[in-house]
Amino acid sequence: MAEIQNIDKDLKGDLVRKSIHILSGLLYIPLIYISGPFAFEVLVLLALIYVLVIASLLVLNRMHYRPVYEMIRCWGRRNENYIPLKPTLLLHTGIAISLLLFPISIVYASIAITAMGDGIATISGKKIGKHKLPYSKSKSVEGTITGSIAAFLGAALFVSFLQALVASTGSMLLESIIGRDLNTDSSIKKAFNLMKNDNLLLPVFSGFLMVLTG
Repeated sequence: MAEIQNIDKDLKGDLVRKSIHILSGLLYIPLIYISGPFAFEVLVLLALIYVLVIASLLVLNRMHYRPVYEMIRCWGRRNENYIPLKPTLLLHTGIAISLLLFPISIVYASIAITAMGDGIATISGKKIGKHKLPYSKSKSVEGTITGSIAAFLGAALFVSFLQALVASTGSMLLESIIGRDLNTDSSIKKAFNLMKNDNLLLPVFSGFLMVLTG
């Protein structure tokens, strides 16, 4: 019974997390559009704010400040190295790198791919996923396919259909390979887990695929 309750809690937490991930990710498109030529500077300022907020939350958590302590315990996945707002900061960083490297239309498309593809893949995989990928115990065929379709539809608003198809398919295959950030005592493994996070990699990876295809 306790195991079933934990599974239900993890499922509910994933659905809430990924719904927020989709919405907050897509909000970067109007933010960058409104910021215009100062978009990168705005992203740098927001990154500093994120870092300060994360540091404050971690300090309060170590002090066992109850609201923060309960929030982190509620939102964190079991057996994972959970840091509040880490996915948001990594997504933010990936988008900022993309803004430096790619034309603005590709930046918008890479945001759509990362937000919609990753989010929909997880939600649909949890809801309807029945066939596990041969190389991943945590990812499903159904989740990867629906994530690719959602990513394609989002990217196709900003780039050609061919670019959207190649980038969405390639990005969701990469997302299906990347593992979770499991708890570890090794500093090297922690750094490696941080660098292979899908929120950080997908905006840049999908952008390169669209540039090569274009």
